[in-house]
Parts: sequence; structure tokens; C-alpha cells
Amino acid sequence: MLIDFSFENVTSFRDEQAFSMTRDARFVEEGGPSISTVTAVYGANASGKSNFLYALHSMRDMVVTSYSAGDGTSDIHRDPFLLRENPNDADTAFYVSFIATDGQKYRYWFRFDDHVIHEEELSVYKIMDEESGKLSTHPSRLFARNETVLEFGPSFRGPKAQVKKTVELRPNALALSACAAAGIECTQSAFEFFSTGFGYYGGGGFDKEYPFILEQFNQQNDFSKKLAALVKYADFGISGLRSVPVEVDANMFERLKHKFVEELGADEQKLEKLFTPQQQTRLMFRHGGERSFAMLGVEQESDGTLAALAFFSLALRVLSRPSVTLVDKIDTSLHPTLVKELVSLFVDPQTNLHGSQLIFTTHDASLINVTGTADRLIDPDQIRLVEKNGDGASEIYPVTDLKVRKGENIGKNYLNGVYGATPRPNFHEAFAEMMSLEH
Repeated sequence: MLIDFSFENVTSFRDEQAFSMTRDARFVEEGGPSISTVTAVYGANASGKSNFLYALHSMRDMVVTSYSAGDGTSDIHRDPFLLRENPNDADTAFYVSFIATDGQKYRYWFRFDDHVIHEEELSVYKIMDEESGKLSTHPSRLFARNETVLEFGPSFRGPKAQVKKTVELRPNALALSACAAAGIECTQSAFEFFSTGFGYYGGGGFDKEYPFILEQFNQQNDFSKKLAALVKYADFGISGLRSVPVEVDANMFERLKHKFVEELGADEQKLEKLFTPQQQTRLMFRHGGERSFAMLGVEQESDGTLAALAFFSLALRVLSRPSVTLVDKIDTSLHPTLVKELVSLFVDPQTNLHGSQLIFTTHDASLINVTGTADRLIDPDQIRLVEKNGDGASEIYPVTDLKVRKGENIGKNYLNGVYGATPRPNFHEAFAEMMSLEH
């Protein structure tokens, strides 16, 4: 579970930014969770909303791949803020605190440039009382790094010499990634938070989800039955889904295979295993009732139906385990009512048994266009705003920094520009002037 995240010098974010999933006590019922399961990110077009999610996801990718990708001479991939002199001279940094699957809280941060990791540190807040699960208020260091000098704390257990040697040979690789490659048990839960607990999805990302969905229907497993039921209840006029074989002309397949082998140098044996006419299936949607129905393919379904199917599949997967899910433009092709229902799955503890978290960007103000507290899905402390300053640098901040009242209609005030972070279109007069000149 993500608690805090800070970063600097990533895409449109120049200065250090602080983000937290910790709830504001003013908006939490007595006995309610102190860590939020949802955060909605609002802002004008090109303000940096997507870049914020990218920062989170690029931190995750770097932890997972920095040791396995490349060698000791490889550059480190990053996207620094470019609107400054000598942008590659400024370091990029990430800081994160989280609760891993072992129930312990970790604190991890690292700083780097295009070539080397300059600093890195991992600490753990040990459980002091097994019965209550109470955590120590003082972190115990697992390891700390300054350039290629790696020091270990009292909580580290494992082959220290091996990890030290790796860091010396790979100054461009994170020590946490090296520990994972070496099978160090004391850091494994921290690594798994990034490797298995993070997911990034673009709005309407059906193409990315489709292979997984198709495989579930090929197996006719419990997941596919649940997914079919959700689509049916969503009232799209779909009464069922199933995978069916695709008829492939054998002669055409042989010609394609020959083309791949002769012109592209593909391995013929591998090609036979990966792609044969017998293995191809497609997803079909059943429309209509018992007596009169039609089977339609993916290409005949609306973007909204496919987007909903992708999000149903995503929700079933990520809500089955502790996870952090990043969704960019969640309202793409989805009706506001359906977006609200999907978000509510993460808000409601009855559907979110593992405390899975959803962080998403959106322009859908109907989610927060509520007065009072009774029917509020997203509280003010679960809303972040992003806008660019005069230097072209993005900033992200909680709406609670603006001293909002508990029952304030955040959506209405946001659309009216009370909080900033909204478009300031002034092209209407300019356009009218152009048209008058043309006339």
C-alpha cells in the first residue's frame, strides 16, 4: 500500500513534489482507515496530470529493470525537465514509503543522473508488537549507498559481499534490483511491492487488456464467468461472451509463414509454435434474447463497451490482491455513471477487501460535484490538482491546501476556477477577430 511519494525533475515537474495517500482526519469517520484507497487528479489539458502518473510508473520500472536491463556502460533512461539550461546536469530523485505484503512499512529513495546512481537507501519500520501489528516509529536501515560505496544496516541479512561487488560493477543499477537478482530475502517484500503490486493503464486501454481477456475465455475459467456477468449487468444489451475459433485459410497461412521466414529471418519452428491456424480464437459478443440473437465481433462493438470491458477485467484482477493501480484518463469513452461505479469499487471495503489503491486522472467533475457529505464518493482530501506555473513547470497539490470546508462543493468551485488548475481559454476573442479580418 502506497503511503507517500515525492519526486523531482521528471518530465514537466522541475521542483520537488510531495504526494501522500494519508487521509486528513477532518474527512475520516471515527475508526476509518488512515490511508486512502483512491485519489483523483484534476487539471487543465497539458498541465501535467499524465506526467504525474508517469513519474510513479517510471520509478516502478526503474526498480524492476535497472539491474536486468543493459550492462555497466549503459545509460540510465530518464525524462528530466527540459525548460532549463543544461537539463541533463540536474539529478532526478524519487522517494516512497509503503506497506509491503509482509505487513511492514518501508522507506526507499534514490537519486541519479543519466549515467550513475548517486544515492540510495532502504529502511524498514519493524513490527514491535505481533499481536497488534504496531510498527516502530524509528526506521531500521537495510542499506545505504553513496555512489558505489554500499553500507548495510543491522536489519540486512544475506550475502553482502555479492551485492557490494554488483554495485561496484554496475554503478547504473539500483542496489534493490541487485538484491532481488541475488535472491536476498530481507529485501524481497520491498521489491515485490514494485514488481507485482504496481500497474499502469491508459483510459480505454482495451487493446492492452484484450489478450488477457481472450485467454480467460479460452480457458472458460471462473474469471471469464465473472467478467461475462459484469458485462451483462452493465446493460449494454450483451447477454453473453465467448471465444470462438478463427477460420484461417491454410494456403494463406503458408504464404505468410514463408514471408516471415524468407524476408524477416524468423525461426520456422518457433513460428509454428507461436502462430498456427488451430490456435487462433477471437472474442464474440452475444446480443439479443433466447429466440433472436446475433454474435458480434470486437470490431463491431462501441468504444464505450470495450472500455468498460477492459476496466471490469482490470478491477477483477487488481481487487483480488493488494495493489496500486494508475489509470490515465479514466473517463475515456465511459459514461460518468459507469466511472462512478468503477471508482466506488475501490472506495467500498466490501468490494475492496485487500485495500487496493486507485490513482487516476480525469476531467469528470461529476465525481466531485457534490454539496454536503452524505453522498460524497471522493472526499476533498482525496483530490489533487495539477497546474503549470509561469516557468512551464508543473505542480501538484491537494485541494485541502486551499482551506476547503468539509461540505464544500469541490466540483462546482473547480469548474468555476476557484482553486485554479483549470483551463483559461482566451482564444474566443482571438478567433472572432481572425474571422472578422477574413470577412
